[in-house]
Amino acid sequence: MIFDQNGDVCEVNKRCEVIFKLPKGKIKGQSIYNFLLDDDELIFKETISELYQNKEQISKTFGFATLASDAILYVKFDLIYSEERIYAFGIDVTQEHEEHTLLKSLSSLTKTGAWHYDPINDKVYFSDECYHLHDLEPGTSLNMVDALHYYPESSRERVKNYWDNLIDHGISYDYVDQILTKKGKKKWIRVIGEAIKHKDKVIFVNGSFSDITDQQNYIEQLKHNEETKKLALKGIRSGLFDHIIETNMVFYSKDFRRMLGLPLDTDFVPEEAFRKMIHPDDLDEAMERHKINLQKTGYHYFNHYRLKHLDGQYRHYDVYGYRKKDKEGNTIRMIGNLIDVHQKKINERTIAENHRRLTAIVNNSFAYTLLLNTSGEILIADKDSIKIIKRDFGVDPTTTTCRFIDVMPVNFKSTFAHEFNEALKGHTVKKEIERMTIKGSVQWLESKYTPIRDEENTIKSVLVVFHDITEQKTAELAIKEAHIKEQELSNLKSNILSNFSHEIRTPLNGIMTICNMLLLGEENPGDRKKLATYLDESKERLLATINNLSHFSEIETIQKNLNYVEVDMNYTVETSFREYRHFANSKNLEYILKLDENCPAAIIDEDIFSTALNNIIHNSIKYTDKGKVVIKVKNEKKKVIVSIKDSGIGIGKDNLKKIFDPFVQESIGLSRKYEGTGIGLSLSKRYIEILGGKIKVSSKLNQGTKFIITIPKNI
Repeated sequence: MIFDQNGDVCEVNKRCEVIFKLPKGKIKGQSIYNFLLDDDELIFKETISELYQNKEQISKTFGFATLASDAILYVKFDLIYSEERIYAFGIDVTQEHEEHTLLKSLSSLTKTGAWHYDPINDKVYFSDECYHLHDLEPGTSLNMVDALHYYPESSRERVKNYWDNLIDHGISYDYVDQILTKKGKKKWIRVIGEAIKHKDKVIFVNGSFSDITDQQNYIEQLKHNEETKKLALKGIRSGLFDHIIETNMVFYSKDFRRMLGLPLDTDFVPEEAFRKMIHPDDLDEAMERHKINLQKTGYHYFNHYRLKHLDGQYRHYDVYGYRKKDKEGNTIRMIGNLIDVHQKKINERTIAENHRRLTAIVNNSFAYTLLLNTSGEILIADKDSIKIIKRDFGVDPTTTTCRFIDVMPVNFKSTFAHEFNEALKGHTVKKEIERMTIKGSVQWLESKYTPIRDEENTIKSVLVVFHDITEQKTAELAIKEAHIKEQELSNLKSNILSNFSHEIRTPLNGIMTICNMLLLGEENPGDRKKLATYLDESKERLLATINNLSHFSEIETIQKNLNYVEVDMNYTVETSFREYRHFANSKNLEYILKLDENCPAAIIDEDIFSTALNNIIHNSIKYTDKGKVVIKVKNEKKKVIVSIKDSGIGIGKDNLKKIFDPFVQESIGLSRKYEGTGIGLSLSKRYIEILGGKIKVSSKLNQGTKFIITIPKNI
């Protein structure tokens, strides 16, 4: 067919006349719009306009009315523009179009969508209804992996197996499952997939999606109703009854009558016959509840009592019923059932008894005991734990669900999570915890976390117990302290023996040797004078040792008999300085005293202060072989500071910490270079502290030592 841009037909072939059912030459010269269906006219015009603009071939299907008014013709045209003319090459697709339209309508009505899959090129086609079923826009990019995610996670593995068997082995499938659409709607679908194979290899897959949500919901409702019916029948077997109030006759199911020993030859039995089977202890209260039930508002009835069975045993029953009333509101009929709850009552009593026993065990075993579920919530707790939780957090774990980590002491929290998680893994864990009680005392607890398993060996709870080991820890600490003191005493004894054996033996040996020499005839006057001098020095040294030991042992007595007077600190320090000038000069040391111009005064016991200062000055000179010793007095507002600095051997870092310990000195043992008992500095520290002062020392090995004495001006 050839026509111009206005749609007027210029030329047609014979086939065109045949399919349009027109006489020869009848269509030529007519407008194509005379034959187009109304819905296609606008589409045709837009197509012609696009063809004129782009000059590219366009393929479209249009519907036409033929000369036979009841016939519709669908032609698929390939349209080409050339030299102001449009050339249209058409194929009659009427039958295919009708089938497509019918299939589309059927898909919409049945909510069924078609799909196919090309596994060779991994291409998927979904019909519009497939997209609508998933709440997707038609044409949305979608593959089989994407489609799998619309299924519940529990179904994905099964659906994937269907798909793998279809692609790998050509096994068709037809299954029903649930999906969650793009909009979050739950739908039930039926999915069919069939494989097309060539030489035993799947080359194509056809399938369909059907929305069967309504049918499936109806089936589920039927299942639920059937299940409810079965449950109701089971309940009725416990004892269906129909009580006619006016005649006071009651109908009971046959099985129930047989169980209770009621007559089987009649359907209804008098209420009195049934009443006789109620346990005598329950009868009065049961009848009172019966009267109240019949008179109260509403329609429901509930009672409970024990009934005597044919075997002579009593069993517990709960009675549920629905009352029918007349216009005045009086109950005229009641239908219901009696439910055997005997085992339930026994179980309740057993549980209550076991709970009492367990509570007794919990309250009388460890210091604190708690049973936690796997979420860490308290199931059972001993009375002391409950008391503490109520006091500190205002929560009763027996009535309010609470996690143990939220109501535990702060110092428990650092380790709880780890131990609890280890117990959940099946490990029994022990841990020692130190805590402060509300009274301020220290308490040591040994915690133990034990996993509790059920019959299937699954951990359902964790038992947490805290055992008070305070006495045990106290004993352990006491043993450790005693051991340390024992070692200290042993070291002290060694130092005392070493020091005193040396300090006493050496001057005594000197005294005895010199005495022997003098008595046995040393005739040289010069040598005799030197021996007399050495004898005097040995005597002084021995006396100093004994005096220091005496002072050290009499500290408490001295402390009670202090003689406080106000003294000029410059004068007191200078006196001690002068006393050791000869000692310093004998070692060729630079011996310096720096006094404060303000002449500070302080209230002290001058004797013990001088003794303390003398010991320090003597030590500084003794341990300094070259260099200088500087003594300085400094006045401050409320205190006087006296410093003694030397350039001697210094004190090692380890010994600096124990320099004021008695009987300890930097050089000890048989190879020591310097003499002394080690009492002097300890004694000085005690004396300065008695006067309310402080003494500090700083030193570096081989660089000298500095002592700083701080004395308050007033006590």
